[in-house]
Amino acid sequence: MTSQLRVRVAVVLVLSLCSSCTPKHAAVSLDTERIGAASLIGLVRSAGSRLQSVAGRGSVTFESPENSGSAFFDLSLRKPDSLLVRLQGPFGISVATLFLSRDTFLMYNSMENRLITGAPRAGSIRAVIPFDFTQDQVLDAFSGRFPIDGDVKEVRIYAVDDDRFHLALQCGTDNCEYWIDPSSLVVRRYERKDEQGRVVVTAEADAITEQDDVYAPRRIRITFPLQQRRLSIYYSSLSLNEPNPSFEFSIPASAHTTVR
Repeated sequence: MTSQLRVRVAVVLVLSLCSSCTPKHAAVSLDTERIGAASLIGLVRSAGSRLQSVAGRGSVTFESPENSGSAFFDLSLRKPDSLLVRLQGPFGISVATLFLSRDTFLMYNSMENRLITGAPRAGSIRAVIPFDFTQDQVLDAFSGRFPIDGDVKEVRIYAVDDDRFHLALQCGTDNCEYWIDPSSLVVRRYERKDEQGRVVVTAEADAITEQDDVYAPRRIRITFPLQQRRLSIYYSSLSLNEPNPSFEFSIPASAHTTVR
């Protein structure tokens, strides 16, 4: 090998290595004096906006006084408004298909060959998930993101608690609290209290995974203490920001259809 060829090979290798390197955001210092509450909220929101799509499979469990159950699922999610969840029972038996878009709610129960469709309202969603979730809240639940509500001017607490940033602020008539991981900027715990100080919802995000400087949890738990309801989601596999997550599904022409 000539000296010129060696130089060319070395340059190509260096360029290849550099092109494969993606800049990573530095972990935020756990110092409320160095980073103010407004800056932290901005960083958390920016980190959340980098998560554009999710594809994965896992298990979901619902617990409520009326009924409880669990199922395996395959999921495709694209922010801000598209979600496809295929639910399966034991031995891979198809149980249901849930699809949400900005204008459409659709749930097909394959066991009963029954289709429910309509606008994506909380009442329609409750036909599948026994919770009063809005469409945005369903997408947030499955992506493990808990947006910081309220204005930074309403911050009541800003401190460090158990190696996490702790924020408390007024959100409407309620009080919202967030515990934020400084490395991933993921809200690891969220708690909302009403005007009487009662906890109306708590949420936890664990088993954080990172792909190309985008972070998301594999384990999500959302609890409504006053209603004795809980939603638990666990991802056995998770892919973040896939360019073309599949939203293909089919419904038999013989399905019994209800419009809501």
